[in-house]
Amino acid sequence: MNSKQLILSTLALLLSTGLQAQPGDSSPADTLRLTLTEAKEYALQHSRTIKSASLAVQKAERAKWESIASMLPHVDASAGYNNFLGYEAEVEMGPAKMPIAMNPYGTLSVQATMAISGMQIVALNMRKLAIEMSRLSQNASEVDVKANITSAYHGVLIAEESKKLVEKSKGNLEALHQSTQTMLKVGMAEQTDVDLLGVQVTNIENTIRSTERNIELAYNSMRLMLGVEANTPIKLTQSLDDLLGNTEAAQRCNAQFDESQNYNVQLLDKNIELNEKQLSLQKWTYGPTLAAFYNYSNRTYFGKSEGFNMAPPHTVGLTLNVPIFSSGERLSKVRQAKFDVETAKLNREDAVEGLRVQEKQLRFTLNSAMETYEVQRQNVEVYERIFANSTQKHEHGTISSTELTTISNDLLQAQSKYISALMELFSAQTSLLKLLNAL
Repeated sequence: MNSKQLILSTLALLLSTGLQAQPGDSSPADTLRLTLTEAKEYALQHSRTIKSASLAVQKAERAKWESIASMLPHVDASAGYNNFLGYEAEVEMGPAKMPIAMNPYGTLSVQATMAISGMQIVALNMRKLAIEMSRLSQNASEVDVKANITSAYHGVLIAEESKKLVEKSKGNLEALHQSTQTMLKVGMAEQTDVDLLGVQVTNIENTIRSTERNIELAYNSMRLMLGVEANTPIKLTQSLDDLLGNTEAAQRCNAQFDESQNYNVQLLDKNIELNEKQLSLQKWTYGPTLAAFYNYSNRTYFGKSEGFNMAPPHTVGLTLNVPIFSSGERLSKVRQAKFDVETAKLNREDAVEGLRVQEKQLRFTLNSAMETYEVQRQNVEVYERIFANSTQKHEHGTISSTELTTISNDLLQAQSKYISALMELFSAQTSLLKLLNAL
């Protein structure tokens, strides 16, 4: 899930009305109090995604030892019992026949084997690469977790800011509604004026209730990312002003894009190496394989006399297997592996070029979002002054309730655009920091 999708999913009504309320000031002792940095660190320690990635690294390390073990001696032992149920073999010695006792016996065998080839050595190197790729995948997962937590943290704060704005408008309208009711009693206002303002107050109350439900969804989403229980209270200890005034984040956004520090690019580099090892593996199918074995065998008879036993107790042997002709099968596999190497290199070049374009677009988006945010912030201030002046005019009877309702709606729209601009600003910043690996 990317940053923008995360915010949009948790703040579904943000653009139309604005969002949520903060949890109360009187927090219980077990409340999880977090700055943005602490939230990211907590998520990295408790995230199930990171734990799963860590298990993948451990699995890859075990697989490496599997390859090492394939080149070390293997020892097997076996024991058996044979009974011929009284049968006797006969050997002809001229005109006479000599019986051979077939007494029951038990056997014990121990065999040690060892085989080594160039393919095994290449396979071991491939296992080592797999470990490195698993660790890079874990690092990439950590970046994703930090980006998602950052977006969730921003989303909650934006929601709380939105609710503050809407509640402020509600307070103004309630005061105006009460004063208009007073004016109605003395004949200075009409019932329709009171009704219009009453509807406006009801609409804002519905907006606040919807906002409160949405903010709880946002907190639940954050709890899921943090890996805590669903009923764990959370208190965010940084404000929007803290994050907007964070010069360190702005400096990180100004850093140059170093593609070699991007984990996805590093994974593509390792993928090229992996394909090159695969090519070496196919080339080694032309190479010989050397195998050695040692076998110990002991037979114990349970009859009155030993039977006929020609098996030696100790045996050693060497085998050198040299491939000679495969009708072009090995050559075809080598050529296919070469194509895979070239394809991996092209994929890497294409991905890097895409990231460079993405960086430029993200910087453009961030600059545009900063400009839009500043404009919308000023617009809210302007519309708040207009609404305050219009309220005074309405109290003096110089404008109608319909005109004041229109101005109130304009203020709500300005607040909604301001909240949307905040969302776009933080989303663009998070996306750029994620690309720069600077979260």
